[in-house]
Amino acid sequence: MALRPPVIKDQDRIDVRLTGEAEYRIPFTFIEALNEGTLFDRPAHAFRDAARERRLFHVLNRTTDNIIGTGIIQASGDERSTKQAEVGGLMFHPAARGFGLCSLLVKIMMVYAVKEGARDSPGEEYLAHVVDGNGAPLHSLLEAGFRPIGPVDVHRGDIDAVIDHMIKGGESVVHMEGFVFDREAIGRLVLSPWKFVNEDHGVITRSDPAGDIRMTVDFSNVIPPTDLKI
Repeated sequence: MALRPPVIKDQDRIDVRLTGEAEYRIPFTFIEALNEGTLFDRPAHAFRDAARERRLFHVLNRTTDNIIGTGIIQASGDERSTKQAEVGGLMFHPAARGFGLCSLLVKIMMVYAVKEGARDSPGEEYLAHVVDGNGAPLHSLLEAGFRPIGPVDVHRGDIDAVIDHMIKGGESVVHMEGFVFDREAIGRLVLSPWKFVNEDHGVITRSDPAGDIRMTVDFSNVIPPTDLKI
């Protein structure tokens, strides 16, 4: 049996992109294929709507032309909460984890949402939920300016997504840890991608027993370097 090529190898070029409306099935299919049970099961139209509103992102290995990660900012499913948005759908291929790409993606998403996207309003609240026991996204959210708000019970209908696969027997809610984006952190948040571009030159290096892996990450199509003002 032929061995599959690695998801990321040395000298690969990685792009963070806004997902066009015509491309919305790319991240939708990517998440479905990984089939990890720690995410809300969002319907295809949620991805389409987010792409139309320029709130859907995917990470592409430009060297191999394969998607390796995605994230979404989705309007609240609660009609009473028109100024709330759920930041989620954060998923990377298992072999693309451990490089810091998820943390970088969340920062880019939030800088774009608040400063670039032209859809943000001063009263909009960005929420994130992490299922109990899934510690992987916590670091990424905290680094991107989110602060914990404690335990949250998510009910059916709170967001346009299927959560039944996450509900434990005999219960009607999913117990999660809640986070809210701190708008006061936006200045510090912009500093991080500025340093990444201007001091690290867009390069991520990870030491590996089989040899160091260096990749170049470009997100200029989402946030032009001239907009990273500090």
